[in-house]
Amino acid sequence: MVDIAGNIAKVHERMEMAEERAGREAGSVKLMLAAKYQPIENLLAALKAGERLLGHNMIQQLKTAEEGLTAAQADGRAAAAGVADIAHTTTVIGHVQSNKLSQAMRYAQRIDTVDSLKTAQQIARRQQARIEAGEARPGEAFPILLQVNSSGAPTQFGCEPNQLIEMAAEIARTLPLVSIRGLMTIGANEPDDSAAVIRSFEITRQLGTQLRALPGLAHATELSMGMTHDLELAIEHGSTEIRIGTAIFGPRPQK
Repeated sequence: MVDIAGNIAKVHERMEMAEERAGREAGSVKLMLAAKYQPIENLLAALKAGERLLGHNMIQQLKTAEEGLTAAQADGRAAAAGVADIAHTTTVIGHVQSNKLSQAMRYAQRIDTVDSLKTAQQIARRQQARIEAGEARPGEAFPILLQVNSSGAPTQFGCEPNQLIEMAAEIARTLPLVSIRGLMTIGANEPDDSAAVIRSFEITRQLGTQLRALPGLAHATELSMGMTHDLELAIEHGSTEIRIGTAIFGPRPQK
């Protein structure tokens, strides 16, 4: 059995130590649980431990998890697990295909992987349809983060850094039903090359500063970067939200 509550406590300890070393206020960085392939029992254990931010890479798993948590509350499994309230926020942290966008927006409260104007336009059209169907309030904008390919890796999704500010300006100018809340990056996958990881995070931080200088985007303060192996570097270089799976749930089950 994985000690999820104990692992969460250890991650928070790492976060607090990193915040202190970076001279940042304690609690300034949020913890998002990367919930890929996790059974409902693990998610309930995380909720019991006080966590309220869940991130899903795959839309079908997002749907299954959200419906499973609702069912667990209805049939008493949540209460039996010591979870009085399953209230939480769910975010999409994986690439979303166009035909999955409607489902993603139904079950998640934010999409963190928008890397093109086309995708933002699709979200705006879908949000308009949700408003017309009574699924969202009139004029309510759907929150997103813009994903940056800060490492230049051809295997990673994300907008090229030199194109991001122009794209963000166009989204902010033309799509009032889309709300840019900040940036997300995976960063360099180089465990033995901290300089490459730092470059990725610094590129993202600098873009975040430029983003907030655009008209109407002073509120776009989120920098979602950092995972189990590099959370300390991410916090040192400005992350406001880290995405952690392995350090909490153990090695990811293969499906």
